[in-house]
Amino acid sequence: METAIVALMEAQGGVASGVQLTALPGVTRHTVDALVRAKVLVRVRRGSFVLGRAFAGATAWERAELQARAVGRSLAADPGGHHALSHESALMMHGLPYFGDDGLVHLVRFDGGRGRHDDTIFVHRPVEVDWLVTVDGLHVVRPALAALQVAALHGAEAGLVCLDGVLHQAETRDRKDTGERQGLAHALVEEDIERALQEGFGTATRVVHEVAQLADGRSESVGESRSRWLLQLLGFGPLLLQFPVDLGDRTVYADLKLGRWAVLIEFDGRIKYGHPDALHTEKLREDALRALGYEVVRLTWGDLVNSRLVRQKILAAIARAEAAARATA
Repeated sequence: METAIVALMEAQGGVASGVQLTALPGVTRHTVDALVRAKVLVRVRRGSFVLGRAFAGATAWERAELQARAVGRSLAADPGGHHALSHESALMMHGLPYFGDDGLVHLVRFDGGRGRHDDTIFVHRPVEVDWLVTVDGLHVVRPALAALQVAALHGAEAGLVCLDGVLHQAETRDRKDTGERQGLAHALVEEDIERALQEGFGTATRVVHEVAQLADGRSESVGESRSRWLLQLLGFGPLLLQFPVDLGDRTVYADLKLGRWAVLIEFDGRIKYGHPDALHTEKLREDALRALGYEVVRLTWGDLVNSRLVRQKILAAIARAEAAARATA
């Protein structure tokens, strides 16, 4: 019996609903309870289970996705479910970046039923059924609406990260397409954004519209989006994204450039420096940029929660850029 349970759950990404488990031959509620006590299964909510070994070895982000998938199997399965995963829980299913996770699984109903919330789930106001798609057998809200839902719930910074991610995914797909399909993915997302803005977000409507205006698919990571938001907040806009610099033998692209000064901003997530050669290459790139008269400011994850430090870094770079400009005038 345990073998059958594990096989089913592995096929579904490490999760299952209680109804699915007790439908297996020879498996009863008592069987499931015994496997929970033995830590073979983790009950994340009544009727929602994750494989114990998957949960134990997961990061916080992976656990959040496992929990969303497990609750989805219980409440948002196709067919039979009357809920759909929404907000950041939907973005997890779409494989998109998100920010603002509050530890809850977010859902909407599409049968007109009322919302509710507890320690595990938050069921929001209903949406029309045509806002839904099916992902891995689960009802899931379309990405653009999910991103704007995050903006309404968690604020502009979180919403910008999410909508940037949705647009970037669309632009990446468009680059792979040719002919009549070229540009189609981005156009469809823009249509969804425009339609979603008509849904109404109550007191968060202004924030949602602000995010829709600022979002840009040229932001390639959560760190870049958060950097852009912080710099806008500190008054260093306008900002130019993926700014091209001709180095003679090649063109490189800086994450951001201050529109009024020769200052480039690079978000440094460290992942790209897994090999020593990568760090050396990046240093040579930065040296070449400085030789052309640009100041380069690198921001890290730690910097993004220290706005005073970021402001000081940017102001110092602006002062150096202005001094250099005067010296060559």
